Amino acid sequence: MTKLSCRYVLLLAVALPFSSAIAEEVDVYLLGGQSNMQGIAKMENLPEDVSPEIPHTYFFNGQEFEPLVLGKTRNSTRAGEFGPEVGFALATATSERPIYLIKYHASGMPLYHGWNGNQWEGGEPAAGRRNFYPGMSADDKNQGTLYRKMIRLFKDGLAQLEREGHTPRVRGFLWMQGEQDSKNEASATKYAESLARLQRRIVEDLALHEPLPMVFGQVCPHEPPVPRFTHRAEIRAAMARADGNSGTPDAIAQARMVSTDDCPLLPDHVHYNAAGQLQLGRKFAKAIGELQAKE
Repeated sequence: MTKLSCRYVLLLAVALPFSSAIAEEVDVYLLGGQSNMQGIAKMENLPEDVSPEIPHTYFFNGQEFEPLVLGKTRNSTRAGEFGPEVGFALATATSERPIYLIKYHASGMPLYHGWNGNQWEGGEPAAGRRNFYPGMSADDKNQGTLYRKMIRLFKDGLAQLEREGHTPRVRGFLWMQGEQDSKNEASATKYAESLARLQRRIVEDLALHEPLPMVFGQVCPHEPPVPRFTHRAEIRAAMARADGNSGTPDAIAQARMVSTDDCPLLPDHVHYNAAGQLQLGRKFAKAIGELQAKE
């Protein structure tokens, strides 16, 4: 073999692993919602068999992906708290298929366009309102400010994975939100329509090339109802209709609702405690898995 041939073989041997790394496909899950997605469950109340180091799971901190280590990774607003990402990761991530999580949350915030933060303004969609309303297109000036921030974070996370040499594949979207929307008849009764728009717009804004499995939790499980959730019955019914298996005109393809009626709550009767958050995350994982099995 000539020196030139030897040099070519050496270069090929070095280049192949690099090319393989560039092409590596990784599983990404997007998470969004309000305070029960944020999570105010206390890590100190987790069972002893839950290690702080959540295996095979990487969390986007806004700059880079880091291993999800409870007490070190800021996966909620306050240190020492967590949301459904923990139970979801424990039930989903494996050594063969690690997962990458990108999570955005805004406590007490609505999806419907008539809200501006926690103030009801009603009327047609308007610019500058603090909500998750995704608009009708990428250049819709009436997109909610929270939706824009969420999409920006999702895009940043996906771009970071590409810079790290990965090919990100968005495998699902987890949504835990709706308590604020239950406080008005219009936002409660039209919640299924709002969810369908949200799923569609995320696919469009992220330029995804395949359907987006979406799972969402049914809100306001406590009986008797918490008084401020004045249209609790309406929003829970709308969520049930939005489930892809509901058989109703509001059914959303590639969407599943998970019941939270058996997820333990904190004394405020609104937020899930440590056991409740673990259970919620595992329910999300089961529902996503069932949707993926049909792909």
